[in-house]
Amino acid sequence: MRRHSKTPRNYVALIATAGLLLPFTGSAQVSVLTANYDNARTNANLEETILTPASVNPRSFGKIGAFPVDGQIYAQPLYIAGLNVPGQGQRDVVFVVTMNNTVYAIDAHAPQPTVALWQASLGDALPSSVISLKDIDPSIGILSTPVIDPTGNVIYVVAETLENNQPVFRLHALDLSDGHETMNGPVEIQATVPGIGDASQNGQIAFDPFQHLQRPGLLLLNGAVYVAFASHHDTSPYHGWIMSYDASNLQNQLAVLNTTPNGGGGGIWQSGRSLAADANGNIFVATGNGDYDGVLNFGECFLRLSQNLSVLDWFAPSDWLALSDNDYDLGALGPVLVPGSSLLVGGDKAGNFYVADSANLGHLGTSGAALPQITQPIAYGGFFNIALWNQDQGPFLYMIDQSTETEAFRITNGLLEAQPFSITSVTSDYPFQGMAVSANGGTDGTGIFWMTAGDHSAPGVPGTLYAFNASDLTQLLWSSEMNARRDRLGGFAKFANPTVANGRVFVSTFSNELVIYGPLEFGGPRPVRLH
Repeated sequence: MRRHSKTPRNYVALIATAGLLLPFTGSAQVSVLTANYDNARTNANLEETILTPASVNPRSFGKIGAFPVDGQIYAQPLYIAGLNVPGQGQRDVVFVVTMNNTVYAIDAHAPQPTVALWQASLGDALPSSVISLKDIDPSIGILSTPVIDPTGNVIYVVAETLENNQPVFRLHALDLSDGHETMNGPVEIQATVPGIGDASQNGQIAFDPFQHLQRPGLLLLNGAVYVAFASHHDTSPYHGWIMSYDASNLQNQLAVLNTTPNGGGGGIWQSGRSLAADANGNIFVATGNGDYDGVLNFGECFLRLSQNLSVLDWFAPSDWLALSDNDYDLGALGPVLVPGSSLLVGGDKAGNFYVADSANLGHLGTSGAALPQITQPIAYGGFFNIALWNQDQGPFLYMIDQSTETEAFRITNGLLEAQPFSITSVTSDYPFQGMAVSANGGTDGTGIFWMTAGDHSAPGVPGTLYAFNASDLTQLLWSSEMNARRDRLGGFAKFANPTVANGRVFVSTFSNELVIYGPLEFGGPRPVRLH
């Protein structure tokens, strides 16, 4: 395991606004620094001008390469523009992490990259058999999407290892330029809180790595890194946990939240979606199956938290107990904040979609309330992922209808419209798709809706990457199966969103490779290097 460290530099905290998708002055390139593209978790890059509905077609767009890695990729690739790499000048770099606990830094614009700029191993991954986890196989290493702080020149990563026959989680801070440990990392993730709930001993509950998975992407907010946990297979005893750490000194744990200290459950998994945060520093999460009392136990809730992880506000559906008893957890889809408004949207595994006021969540739901709006916009299945395009006409939401099509809905006057305005002709058996929107701002006609689909339980069967006109989903612009010999994707990675940045699309797979798409001429666009 890497244990390099150095004294923390004078640290300037990245002041988080609504997002971490940043244009870098000088290089005119965009960086994707966090899961779901921004802290609102919209799954949208609205700074994309190279890839357009006109340029993405089977003649001029396709597979550029496939970078080999040492394990499955569950996390979303991250991208930083204009990074200074020792001995190589400034490079646009993609960061990829694997379930074998390896971090790769890759030249984003190499014609067909096969050698990393650097890579770091963070220890031996936990064999899935140790915790009898069949859904993830064969190992659990870096499951969540890291987060990048360009100010501190750091990528924060959580790795799970097996040590002395016990699972261990560690938070690492790696220097972006060469991968060495920094910020006094790594730190073993541990916590204890008062409580009389599941697994309590003498009025205390200790975080048990054997019972938990670190699925949600990491959040970086105002100089702190937030790490959240849920269960594996709802195997009791477990709780929802969030721990925060000083981003400039990982040995300094700042705060801890257990969502059900006097009960059980309430895990935070969100299908890998990260905790959301607004411009005022409020943090938003969704919890899953578990106990609720509105005092200390907050299973099946949307939560608004302070930066020190105090519960400021919450919403629990009036049928929270039925949702919990039937495994319809509200925490299947993490909260998404609608830019330019106070709206929060989310969904559960029963097919209920929620539109709430993030400034007044409403506590325990009552029948007939105007907000949160609770609708069932899809015919079948639950919500695990959505994308939001803050279009000039208003917010567009993209949702999966299991075993049928993908649909696009408008939010009008603060409410989700009853009927979709556009529907694809493409069907998919699983509602576990990755998705993203790329566009030039909110300008109609510039948007592309990207979607990965396939069977996550059959990694030997290739998935498919689709590109639709985001304003008219009946227009399939391109797919990786139109010219399968040239463009075929690898094994479908569930919930893993494609990263679209500066003319290229980076797609995680379960077939031990990062697949890269872009304009075919000259191997894709190559931005001017600044030296």
